[in-house]
Amino acid sequence: GIVTYKMEEPMVQELGADVNYIPDLPGLLARLGQEDVYRIARIVAFKDPLLASKRPDLCIQRKDGGVFVDGNGLAWVNPYRREVWDYLMKVAKQAAALGFDEIQFDYIRFPTEITDEEADYGEESLEKSKTDLITEFTAYAYDTLSPLGVKVSADVFGAIIGSEVDAQSVGQIYVDMAKNLDYICPMIYPSHYGDGNFGIEHPDTEPYRTVLAALQGSARELAEAEQEGGDLAVVRPWLQDFTASYLDHYIEYGPEEIQAQIQATYDAGYEEWLLWSAACSYTWDGLEAGATAAAGETSDAGEVPETGEIPAASDPVVPEIPQMGMD
Repeated sequence: GIVTYKMEEPMVQELGADVNYIPDLPGLLARLGQEDVYRIARIVAFKDPLLASKRPDLCIQRKDGGVFVDGNGLAWVNPYRREVWDYLMKVAKQAAALGFDEIQFDYIRFPTEITDEEADYGEESLEKSKTDLITEFTAYAYDTLSPLGVKVSADVFGAIIGSEVDAQSVGQIYVDMAKNLDYICPMIYPSHYGDGNFGIEHPDTEPYRTVLAALQGSARELAEAEQEGGDLAVVRPWLQDFTASYLDHYIEYGPEEIQAQIQATYDAGYEEWLLWSAACSYTWDGLEAGATAAAGETSDAGEVPETGEIPAASDPVVPEIPQMGMD
């Protein structure tokens, strides 16, 4: 996608991907560092319509002919193509050299709008599964970037936690990816869970219970791997700071709903979180309430249920949500 400053990288320049939105990025990063702000460079991996438009040979193809395009009319690059991996590493290395503290990969997955029967991913896909491929890319990114002194993270579907169907569909195995990252960031927006998940009639209307249940599922999935030893990524979930008015059953999200999700994160035993708003318009009152939660005050939601008291997700298949702007 678009690189938001003039990057000295030949392929970026060849694609015309560098747009000078930030004229002095080194200066901005230095200032943020002086203010003790943790600096994350988000890099979109395989949903890159700009690269796809300039290099259709790198795109996911359809077996019946032509390039696959999603519901928004956008082509995706093929995760099996090593040229795509190399391009992403070149961009990430440049970001690391600038002084970012962390490289965060988004859309590190396969699209959900085309089936394996319809897609032509090339010969390698006949021998290597989608899940093996995404895990391999994750390890490759970590091994390439970690020596440069940056943390490496990835955004993943929240629905892959406890759902083999979704994990196979997008190619993301939660535990396997967590073994090859510093941070793993499940997108557990309440709006992304279908009615009835976790035993909750309308998950978007109950942000505390939904987030708590999702993160209890995370803890269950990682527990066995933790017992086996070895390093695992820190879980740092994405929380919802937007109103999902496209749903049949939704509520307005404001300070109370933001606070509820943050509290659920702490109550589940996790210490870090991220907020997503496609409009970059954040609920500051909710953040202030979240700071109070971090100080150790109990929530109005009552006692924290023991792990397993809230039912696990029932294999939800999360659709593409174009309004989000993010995976």
